[in-house]
Amino acid sequence: MAQTLAGNADRIKGYTIAVEALGRDASFDPNSQSIVRTEAARLRQELDRYYAEAGRDDPVRIALPRGRYVPVFTRVETPAPSPEWAAPEPTVEKTPAAEPAASPAPAAADAAPPLPPTPARSDLPFRFRLTPAWLAVLAVVAYGLFDVLLIDHWNLHRILSAAEETLTPRPTRRRTGEPWLAVEPVAVVGTEGGPAVAPDALHARLTNALARFEDITVVAAPAAMSAAAQASADLDYLLVPRLVRTATGQSVLSLRLLAMPERRVVWHDEIAIEPGDASPGGAIEPLVVSVTSALLQPFGIIPAAERRKLDPDGPPSAYRCTLVSAELARYFDPQRRERTRDCLEAAIREHPAFALGHVLLARLHYRDHVFGNGGPDSLETALTLARRAVELAPTSARAHYTLMHIHVARGFLERGLAHGERALALNPYDLRVLMQVGGQLVAAGEVERGRALLQQARRLTISNPTPLAWSMFLAAFLDDDVAMMAVEADRMPGASDRDVLARALLLARQGDMAGARATLAPLEERRSPFVERPREMLARAIVSPAIVDRIVAAIEAITGDGPTSQALR
Repeated sequence: MAQTLAGNADRIKGYTIAVEALGRDASFDPNSQSIVRTEAARLRQELDRYYAEAGRDDPVRIALPRGRYVPVFTRVETPAPSPEWAAPEPTVEKTPAAEPAASPAPAAADAAPPLPPTPARSDLPFRFRLTPAWLAVLAVVAYGLFDVLLIDHWNLHRILSAAEETLTPRPTRRRTGEPWLAVEPVAVVGTEGGPAVAPDALHARLTNALARFEDITVVAAPAAMSAAAQASADLDYLLVPRLVRTATGQSVLSLRLLAMPERRVVWHDEIAIEPGDASPGGAIEPLVVSVTSALLQPFGIIPAAERRKLDPDGPPSAYRCTLVSAELARYFDPQRRERTRDCLEAAIREHPAFALGHVLLARLHYRDHVFGNGGPDSLETALTLARRAVELAPTSARAHYTLMHIHVARGFLERGLAHGERALALNPYDLRVLMQVGGQLVAAGEVERGRALLQQARRLTISNPTPLAWSMFLAAFLDDDVAMMAVEADRMPGASDRDVLARALLLARQGDMAGARATLAPLEERRSPFVERPREMLARAIVSPAIVDRIVAAIEAITGDGPTSQALR
């Protein structure tokens, strides 16, 4: 409204309102996102309510026509009755000859002259003059209304109608673009015999578990949240759980994930509820693990849905970088690495408090150190970024397991493993936490405990991340389990030097030394550090000297640089 009064009505567009008033980033698309239209509809309702109640006597009214975002100012032409003024007779048409004599003119010098159809004094309310002083006051009032009604409309709603306060979760202005998710209260269908789990407890556990993940924002959903309130809550996804009691007495958790605001079904599943143990929530925990892993693992339902939304030619965003980083962790592609690094660095410059961006960039520099792709300061750069991530988000499990890797690589094993324990406590539902901490334990020589975490991660994933396959292969190698080594080598999706090394080690253990040498030949041709300096490279990620010795001996047996008998013992 201030822009209209200033003569800038042409600047009031859906995109401008979204970016300047509602805090959206430059990638906002007014054609596919309805937040501006939703807020405009709310504003019209608030204006109608205001002028029907507290503002019914205002001489100037502000309206927002449908289909437009430019406000219209209208002067009300209805006089307020006063005992001093003679009200005109509405049903009698008077002529000049029949009119009574005019009243004496007001004392004020600028009194308006009388109009022929009505008495002179009754004309005063219609002759409201917009003097410069009134224009200044009106501009201030209009700007205040703009700020209250459009930017902070919920405040006005609470003031004007406290009894009708909305149940919509109060949105904050997202800056990094991560999707927003709410979980509806758990409804019970077929209550005969009662549900196997408490609906309120399941809803609380689901909400709290999902909130532990750092690449989404979980918004609380009130019990009476209507469909209209959901649509106006700026949600991207709504999880709708139902506890269904079948005729056979079996309880099933039925789940639907809806894309908002159109409420399109993105995913549906049904999970049979087992009796569980006798502890409180014993039957709930497996359900929560199944739901969180299906929705939020690196290539789960929500990341896949978000990838489908990406415009290849669209502007970069902070959240887009998180999706690209997941692909980099799976596929070791030099070009992808450069794009990911540039994307994360730009996101951090634009959003200095973007904790997950710091974590992902720290992991990129740590991987550069492990694989020999970065400079001599890669590990220190990773340490600086990871520490900053923990400062920004002390409860970030991914920041803590990143610090675990970095401290172990720097020679501080106990300090590193302490961060790993912290990561497990913060988010035991994230398969990345299980995979990274379990892999670090195996590399430190705690094979059994590490393998237990790795197996748990394997049960949760539909993909097969390279770090998981390598750590499981290493555990099988240390146990001389050739069959499991073959399974894990076959699961490695990438062609990194470490993946090639694993396949060569498998062939050597199977007795095919010629095949092992042929497998390592490409690494020797391009002078891979894993062949030229295997001890140095392996020690960057494997803290146990005994484990490094065993792998180096096997490599030397393949290349002819060491005794075969030692390698294959």
